[in-house]
Amino acid sequence: MKAWTEWEIARRQVAIGGRIVDDGDQPVARAEVTFTVMPEEFQRKIAGAAETAGWGGKDSGSRLDLSCTQADGIYYFLDLPAGKYTVRGVDKRSGGAAEKTVTVTWNKDGKVQMAVADLKLSNARRGK
Repeated sequence: MKAWTEWEIARRQVAIGGRIVDDGDQPVARAEVTFTVMPEEFQRKIAGAAETAGWGGKDSGSRLDLSCTQADGIYYFLDLPAGKYTVRGVDKRSGGAAEKTVTVTWNKDGKVQMAVADLKLSNARRGK
């Protein structure tokens, strides 16, 4: 058994990140961000996590495929498998929505090349 001083530090990597703004370029807080398209490998990972956690795809607390924007409109997803993703942002208060397709890649050293998916929501109002 390794001593605690020999443990490796696990570092998470942002695979997809971005900022969501409204028509006036103001950040949208509490917008929900999900995927409408994702690689099969990630779909299997989500299904396994849902089964293990028992959330059945309904509880957002531990979902790997759901993020919410902060007050500054920033969101991110960590440690995603390589492939194409279509990111969808929705502000449920105003009904504003937008989508963008991005590609996540990993280099030979195991580092992710972050994909940026900034979104401008149509008909969105600034969240408070």
